[in-house]
Amino acid sequence: MSRRRFIGGTGAGVLAAMLTACTGGGQLSQAGGGAGGSLQWWDQFRPLTKMLQNDLFAPYMKEHTGIKIERRQMDAPDLGQALQVARRSNQMPDVHSLAGLGGVSPAALVGSGWFQPIGKLADFQGSPVGQMLYDGIHRFNGEIYSFPPFSGRWHDAVPWFNTALIKEAGLDPEEEPGTWDKLRDIARRATKGTAGDVYGMVVPSKDPEYLAALVHRLAMTAGAPGPGAIDWKTGKYIFDSDEYVAAVEFLVALHTDKVVHPASPSMGPRDARARWAAGQAAIYLWGAWFIGGLLVDEPEAVKRGVGVWHIPCPEPTRNFVYNPPQPGTFWVSSQSKQAKTAAEVLLRMTGKEFQLKLAAAMDQPPALADVVAEADVHASYRRCVANFQDDVRIGPVPEVGTPGVWQVLAEMRDVHPNLGDIVQSVLTGSTSDIAGELRRFTEKMTAERERAIEVVRKKGVQVGVDAWVFGNWDPKADYGQQAYAER
Repeated sequence: MSRRRFIGGTGAGVLAAMLTACTGGGQLSQAGGGAGGSLQWWDQFRPLTKMLQNDLFAPYMKEHTGIKIERRQMDAPDLGQALQVARRSNQMPDVHSLAGLGGVSPAALVGSGWFQPIGKLADFQGSPVGQMLYDGIHRFNGEIYSFPPFSGRWHDAVPWFNTALIKEAGLDPEEEPGTWDKLRDIARRATKGTAGDVYGMVVPSKDPEYLAALVHRLAMTAGAPGPGAIDWKTGKYIFDSDEYVAAVEFLVALHTDKVVHPASPSMGPRDARARWAAGQAAIYLWGAWFIGGLLVDEPEAVKRGVGVWHIPCPEPTRNFVYNPPQPGTFWVSSQSKQAKTAAEVLLRMTGKEFQLKLAAAMDQPPALADVVAEADVHASYRRCVANFQDDVRIGPVPEVGTPGVWQVLAEMRDVHPNLGDIVQSVLTGSTSDIAGELRRFTEKMTAERERAIEVVRKKGVQVGVDAWVFGNWDPKADYGQQAYAER
């Protein structure tokens, strides 16, 4: 589904088909809307299930006896489809996350009337995360719509490893690979068995979004700016840069080494985690939530031993991975009649007590990342979050610097094959022209952005390619709120 079709909705026939595919029995058609004293909440955070119920919802419901909070947890793709169905049928949940929306800008959704503001319903500005609220990310036209319960200092290419398999390969788990070549060597040494008993790595290649995110991260470790594959000095797309080509070639090299689990092309991220947990692969590059998911679904794998390393770089010289400020995670639907209740529940997520519980769930790092040091977490999760402080810097966000950017992004049509599609084609042998495919994608993205800019300009929006230029960006430092003012 294109970005614009998602924002605007779909036809009735498509809606019916999506409803069947998403629910299998139409049960979502009966949910949402927060009628009476019931507040509906949808998200994708499986590791947070018990914590949200026991430490957020239950205490609030005990204090407010007329309120009932009902939560549904879905995989991200299913959630995105369910939200589209619910919006078209006026049955939106009161609170929901944005997983599965295909990267649609929250600003675009705000502009299209998806949400309602919460800043006047609860004191988010005066909360512990008040200084983390950004115009164009959480605040629009002076109104607070959301807040970051999680930290922006994270990435989703953490090398998680099976401690026992690393030791069986004659390696020291405490010795960081550091470079891509060393990671390849570890993967080769961990691969064993003529019948493919164990492979060095698992790469869930069925999911183009996973592959795109992985290549973005690897390219950054090679020196590419980020996020977004934009050269902040020129505003140009750089999917065809040496860093991106090198990142894809690194993944190809792993497959050439025959260290990647052969079933990887048929795996999504959770499938890959299950194979890893079963001892079929030694290393899996994924996010901080990896261990939280294991503890929910495969706790025996954690007991056998799980460790974590810094993300490796091509050379011993370290480069940073860049992330935007953490966007709002939960939003209150414009269709909700329980906005005050929703805001009060959400505000509780900003306090230290809840942030400690959030850390203990071992999903994304909490906004108050310092609490991880004293939280009840696995040692590998604590190390993972500590590594983020070393490896991650906060990058610029064009929508924050120029509000009109979101209208350009909303106007832009999806370009295919996109980065994930290209990587998938390369890994399956459908194409070997990495540089050519990335160059053509860069050209198409450039042309599509230029087209979108012209469309919104005709509507009176003042925006140009210079909105993607941040001349004062320092690759070694966070791009904070003051940097926008000094741009």
